[in-house]
Amino acid sequence: MTLHSNPGHVSASYVNLLFDWLAHAHPDVVARMPFTRPVAGELNRIEVPQWQAMLDWTYQVLQDPAMPLKIASHVRPSNMGLLGYVASCCSNLGEAFARLQQFENLVYSVNALEVALQSDQIILRWGAERGRPGHWVDSVAIGVLVAFTEHLIATPVYPHRVQFINAKPVNPGDFDAFFQCQVGFDGDYTEVVWPASLLEMPLKSPDQVMRSMLDQQARLLLKQVKAGEESIAGLQKALQESVTAGVPTLNEVARRLCVSTRTLQRRLQEQNSSFREELEKVRVEMAKNCLHVGELSLADIANFLAYNDQSAFTHAFKRVTGLSPAKYQRAKRQ
Repeated sequence: MTLHSNPGHVSASYVNLLFDWLAHAHPDVVARMPFTRPVAGELNRIEVPQWQAMLDWTYQVLQDPAMPLKIASHVRPSNMGLLGYVASCCSNLGEAFARLQQFENLVYSVNALEVALQSDQIILRWGAERGRPGHWVDSVAIGVLVAFTEHLIATPVYPHRVQFINAKPVNPGDFDAFFQCQVGFDGDYTEVVWPASLLEMPLKSPDQVMRSMLDQQARLLLKQVKAGEESIAGLQKALQESVTAGVPTLNEVARRLCVSTRTLQRRLQEQNSSFREELEKVRVEMAKNCLHVGELSLADIANFLAYNDQSAFTHAFKRVTGLSPAKYQRAKRQ
């Protein structure tokens, strides 16, 4: 592993994937681990050198070169933390990849992700500006990306190409089989290339935990809008989906409602309202749901709701409820 003054970190939820897999496949090994299972949470981070040490130790015990791919295949949304929740809320993979780029550092903050569209392909690429964390770390990370993507969609779509910055391992055939394409090594960067058509692929229904959270959010919104009394049909849903997709703009909401921006603004004015007011109400209700769950920091909630920063989120929340998010959360816990 090439060291760097700031080698990055991974989330505790992500590291728990290793412990989850060992408990499932090798319970005798997990009982002997000289590492403590980290407490899951968005703010609990594990430095990359420690993560590398965990993977190195596991390999020394198992002597299985396919280990990183087996770990990756066991990924669940819970291992992706906030990113798992956000991705499962999106309507298609294009939105999910956009949120991946936005929230990647919450789960995997090593080398920066670059996303590019070239012709009929979408390219996800990582360089080595923070150094090279090594074969185990990179192989688990790319394996998790592909396995989690397959988890989100009903019909498997495999990459056109996968390339690693690391040297060729002793088992390249395992990598070809896992990614269902020819995998390259010794590249100038690590990248995954998919067909651009993948962006429009709808996501399958979220798992039960995600579904429960979404249902709770829907119920909160419906309290504001009695059946048959919504001034603009579908507005609340379009606002919520736009926020979830990270694009809470007038143009995006109008597009989802299949009306022009001018028509949407006119209809809101007729109701003595505005786009900003309606968006703020929906955001605050979504924030209340996140605060009830209690697993996200205020900064993460602000990011999820697509505010510019935590301060903007705090001011908006207080303007609507009369309480700061922190005071609201404390009051609900009493």
